[in-house]
Amino acid sequence: MATTPSPKKLTPFHIRNKDMGKETATLFIRIHTRKIDVLVSTMLQVEVADWQKATASPRAWLAHQKKNYQLHAKLTQIEGIVKSHLAKVNFDREALDMDVRYISEPEKVDAERRAMEEAAEAERKAIAKREAAKEKARLKAEEKKRIEDEKNRLIWPFLLQFVDDIATGARKIGSDDYSKGSVKTWKSFIGVYERFDPLHKFGWADIDRVFVSRYINYLQKHGYMAKVVNKHLTNLKALINAAFIDGIHDNQRAASFIVKKKVEDRDKAVEIYLTEEELQALYEMPLTGTNDHIRDVFLIGCYTCQRVSDYNNLNADNFETTRKGTRIIRLVQQKTKTEVTIPILNENLITICEKYGYNIPKANEQVLNRYIKNILKELAEKVPSLKEKVPTKLTMKQKEALKKANKEPETDLNGNVIVPRYECVTSHTARRTGITNMYLSHRYTILQMMHVSGHKTQKTFMDYIKLSSEEIADEIAAMSKKESDMW
Repeated sequence: MATTPSPKKLTPFHIRNKDMGKETATLFIRIHTRKIDVLVSTMLQVEVADWQKATASPRAWLAHQKKNYQLHAKLTQIEGIVKSHLAKVNFDREALDMDVRYISEPEKVDAERRAMEEAAEAERKAIAKREAAKEKARLKAEEKKRIEDEKNRLIWPFLLQFVDDIATGARKIGSDDYSKGSVKTWKSFIGVYERFDPLHKFGWADIDRVFVSRYINYLQKHGYMAKVVNKHLTNLKALINAAFIDGIHDNQRAASFIVKKKVEDRDKAVEIYLTEEELQALYEMPLTGTNDHIRDVFLIGCYTCQRVSDYNNLNADNFETTRKGTRIIRLVQQKTKTEVTIPILNENLITICEKYGYNIPKANEQVLNRYIKNILKELAEKVPSLKEKVPTKLTMKQKEALKKANKEPETDLNGNVIVPRYECVTSHTARRTGITNMYLSHRYTILQMMHVSGHKTQKTFMDYIKLSSEEIADEIAAMSKKESDMW
């Protein structure tokens, strides 16, 4: 390649033959060596006729240089760029084209470069944003897992969810919903447990023999009777087992540490029953309004041997007549889902049912407990047996009531708390009364009585027979006399 203009070859730049007929054309430079043969565009436009005139003679060329000094300055730069690229060990055509283009169209190249840089910066920011989002999501997931792990580690959150699930029906016993009574019991358990663990610090791994002992000691310290303590232990064990089955914890030994305390009669509140004579006096007692309704609902419980959740919810649909004409009450017990059929044999029961057209009025359990005590207290003026004092254990509510009233309970010579019998009557006394009086009638077998009460085992049924040792002695003596008379 010539580097110095001569009359024959003033410049290495030329117009392609095919562009000669055009008004304007692009200047090219040919690079030809033993290894390289390429045609490079300068991207610089010139007038074809003017360029041909300029390259006709050195004089015309000089005149063209003076007139178009910017063009020639760029051409000189391009020549220098070409030489520098040819001097390199490895010839890079793309790099040469880029350098030539930068000389020919600096503003455009700068604009494109800025655009590329901006695009690269935008992409960098986009990548950084995506990475930041990924990191945020990762941290959020880690925090969620940490919270979930912490939640699963602790007893308290699962307890709340467990009780909420049984209340809403999301958690069932087999295919059945938990009864209203069970839901109430579990909600009570929440309150007791939170007072034991106010900081919600205990986890499933903490449940061992020491933990259970602390829990029992807490309950006993706060005046809970042995029977109530056992109920709370039963619920705690059920909670542990449910959490284990759900995969919340892997403390396989936790449930084994819970052993219920053997409950002696001295460890629990006295459980009485009303005699047939007391029931008849209650039936005949003149009452009006709410007192009348409460007395009737309570008596229905006594005559049917059912729980308050069942005898307090009877309606006309529960009353039927068999093919042989026996009037019966048919119901499914809320607590156990056991279907029972109760023959209506007591005339008082028939009268009460007819009184309300077999649509028995409802009575809130707490209201029933309060009213029936007051009713029996009034009745005790005519029925002295209701005034008889019996030793008992005070419930938490009774202790709180006495404390609030700034009263000390009456005690006997042995230091036992004593109360009149009517004070011991609750909604559940009705079930105990019905079962005990049915037993004392000697008209029915254990199996027949269990069919009415809905008990599944004889042991649990016999727990409802509330006879004192003296009453049992009287029963034995009466039966002995009956046998002697027969002989």
